[in-house]
Amino acid sequence: MSSAIAENATVDHGPVDLRPANRRDEIQSQYQKERGYFDLLAYIASNAIAGEIMAVENYSEMVPLMPDTESKIETVKQAHEESKHILMLASLGKRHEYGVMREIVEPQWFNIRRHFSAAVANKDLAACLVIQDLMTETMAIVLYRTLQRQGDPDTSTLAGKILEDELVHLEIGLGRIRRMLAEAPEGVNESLKWAHHRVMPELFSMVSTSCHFLCDRLNIDCGSLTLGHLKTDIDAIRVEALDTYVETLDKANFDPCVTAPLIESMQMYGGTSTANAGLAAH
Repeated sequence: MSSAIAENATVDHGPVDLRPANRRDEIQSQYQKERGYFDLLAYIASNAIAGEIMAVENYSEMVPLMPDTESKIETVKQAHEESKHILMLASLGKRHEYGVMREIVEPQWFNIRRHFSAAVANKDLAACLVIQDLMTETMAIVLYRTLQRQGDPDTSTLAGKILEDELVHLEIGLGRIRRMLAEAPEGVNESLKWAHHRVMPELFSMVSTSCHFLCDRLNIDCGSLTLGHLKTDIDAIRVEALDTYVETLDKANFDPCVTAPLIESMQMYGGTSTANAGLAAH
C-alpha cells in the first residue's frame, strides 16, 4: 500500500499525516470511484467466488468419470487452479476493504451443482464437460473480461490473471468435447440439449444486479447496485455472454442445426434478442 505523504510540507501548513493511506480512499481519489463501485465489486466478487467454489466441486466430482490417469490428473489440476482464484478474489476484497462471501449463497449455483451431480450419477461425462468446461467457463470469461476492461487497475490486473486460467480451461474442455463428438455425436448432442435447458437459464438469471440473499449477507442495498459503475449495462453483458456462448459451441464443433434451436430458446429467459447475438451465420 502506498503512503499519503504531503510533499514539500512546511510548518506553516500544519502537521503532516504520515499514516498509510486507506486503499479505498486512494482508489476513490485517483480513479473517481464511488461507494457504489465497491458495493458492486463486493457483489460481483462474491458471485465469482461462488462460481469458483462450484467449479472446485464440479471438477472434483468429475474426476472418477475421466477415462485415463492423465485426464484425471489434469482435472485435479483444474480444481486446484479454481481454488487459487477464490483466494485471489478474497484478497482483492481485503485490499479494497469490502466484504466478500466465501461460500455459495444464491440458489442458482446450488441448482447448477444439482444438475451437475445428476449428470455424474448418470455417468454422463459429456454433460459434465458441457456444464463446467463450456457453459460455466464461458460465463466466467465474460465476467473477468468485463472486470479487466472496466475495473480499477488493481481489479483489472487480477481479473486478467484469472482470465488466463479460465481461457486455458475452456480450451481443455473444447478439446475433450471435440474428441467425444467425433466418436459419438448423437450422444454428445443429447447431453448438450439436456444441460442447456437446465443450466443456461440459471447462469443467465445471474446476469443482473438483483439477488435472493447475497445482498443481505453482504449488508449492501441491492436496489442501489448499477453496472453503470463499470460503464456498462445488463443488456450489453447479456449480448456478449450469448455471443461468447455461440462462439464456444461453434469452436466445440457442434452442428449449427443442433445449436440454433437452443440459442433461440434463450429468448425465453435471457431477455436478449438473437438478432443481435451473432446468429446470422446460423
